[in-house]
Amino acid sequence: MVTFRMAITAAVMGFIIVLAACLIFIQIVTFRASATAAASAALDAASANTLSRLESDVTELSSLLRILSTNPSLTDTDDRSEVDGAIMLFKAALRELPQADSLHIGYDNGCWLQVRRLDVLDAGERRKLNAPDGALYNVNLVRPAGGDALPMRRIFQGEHGDELMQFDLRDYGYDVRKRDWYQNTLRADQPIVSSPYRSFSIGTPMMTLAAPLRGRVRGVIAADLKLDNFGELVNAQRPGTHGTAIVFDSFGILLAHPDLGRLVNDASADPSHAQLPEIGEMRSGLVGAVMRNWDGGDRYDGRISDEDERDYLFRVRKFSQRDGYSGYSLLIAAEDDFAPEVRKLQIKGIVIALLAGGCFIPVAWIFGGRMSASLKRLIAQTSRLHVLAAPDDMPVTSHIAEIHELGRTMAIAQHTVWSFAHFVAADIVKGVIDGSISTELGGVRQEVTILFTDVSNFTGIAETADPNLLMRQTSRHLTALTEAFLAQGGTVDKFIGDSVMVFWNAPRPQRDHVERACRAVH
Repeated sequence: MVTFRMAITAAVMGFIIVLAACLIFIQIVTFRASATAAASAALDAASANTLSRLESDVTELSSLLRILSTNPSLTDTDDRSEVDGAIMLFKAALRELPQADSLHIGYDNGCWLQVRRLDVLDAGERRKLNAPDGALYNVNLVRPAGGDALPMRRIFQGEHGDELMQFDLRDYGYDVRKRDWYQNTLRADQPIVSSPYRSFSIGTPMMTLAAPLRGRVRGVIAADLKLDNFGELVNAQRPGTHGTAIVFDSFGILLAHPDLGRLVNDASADPSHAQLPEIGEMRSGLVGAVMRNWDGGDRYDGRISDEDERDYLFRVRKFSQRDGYSGYSLLIAAEDDFAPEVRKLQIKGIVIALLAGGCFIPVAWIFGGRMSASLKRLIAQTSRLHVLAAPDDMPVTSHIAEIHELGRTMAIAQHTVWSFAHFVAADIVKGVIDGSISTELGGVRQEVTILFTDVSNFTGIAETADPNLLMRQTSRHLTALTEAFLAQGGTVDKFIGDSVMVFWNAPRPQRDHVERACRAVH
């Protein structure tokens, strides 16, 4: 059997464990919801920052091109030179718009002038141009030389326009009239944004923003946006430490990727490969898993796990620029990158819950012991009740109302049974208590021995005696008789003045009931 102390302690501890488990479960669910909400907010912020940066760059360059496309110094003649005023104009514009790699203008006669910033190029790109140290600008000039010849002069200048190097490339082979951005712009007769392509001179991924000239001569003015720089900006806006930010155009060509440089080099090493890598070529990792399930819609959200069972949120969104250029952004965020303090608090909360539960063990044990002591006294009083022992002078008390009331009731029961046992044989009282003697109404026909006692001349004695003295003498007389009758197993039925009625052989059978009655009066 389990003691009450152990039972109450186990019950309290069970309650605490269940409560702690519920709190821990709520903490885990809350943490997951918080991390998901934080990751989702980071995706929103990264998407807004990434696309707003691209839109800002495109908008600024487009605005510049619209202004330059109507500049008379650029639109009234298709003859450009090394000392052309357009060079100073382009330099000034590049200083104001550092996101642009170069500004250039081409004409239907094949003439082409480009001014490029060199401080935004890396060492490898400068080597491809043979740029000397200290060169800040590169001026490229293609002028028709008769026939189909299009020689190019490459000039390198310092910060203040001083010429550092110049050389001619007689057979360079760059014909602006054959470039896609040139042809598409004239065909559309409005500003456009080209699809990404590899730069003819430095092999870097580029986008060209172009606008048709609005003047006497036919041509196109354009600005180049280096995508490696844009990719670095996008990567810096990735959601979280383990997040990924990718931008690709409507044809799937990558505009921004954390490893765009390597992908471009791999693509250039394969002659059968397209100029630039495409998003559809990524078949492995998280990006591949997302793209395999994407149906090409404008919106695609979900959750995915990597090989290490780390959970990620992903989001694909379509964007459209004012010039009609559109594409998609793919953002992937690891939930673990967000709300790290919440995880720390969660661990602390679990530890505190376990410690608090451990502290409750001695508290529950002491509390159970206090309750157990009261119940043990009640059990002892119940045992005394069964043997008809004298009642306890100190009833059981407790701060718990139910136990206190039980102690008071037990004290009343003890005094009641104890008083009853003075007038009825002990075995009968025990039978009534344990239920072996029925107390239901009814009766049976049975032979019994009945004894009546009487005090001779009690009426005359009562008339002359002092009432108090008579009461004491009568009580002693009846007490002596009752004790004698009970000693022989008789049942005192009633007191009739000075007389007593007693019977034997009921309610319990007594084979010697006659002898018992006789012994009681001798």
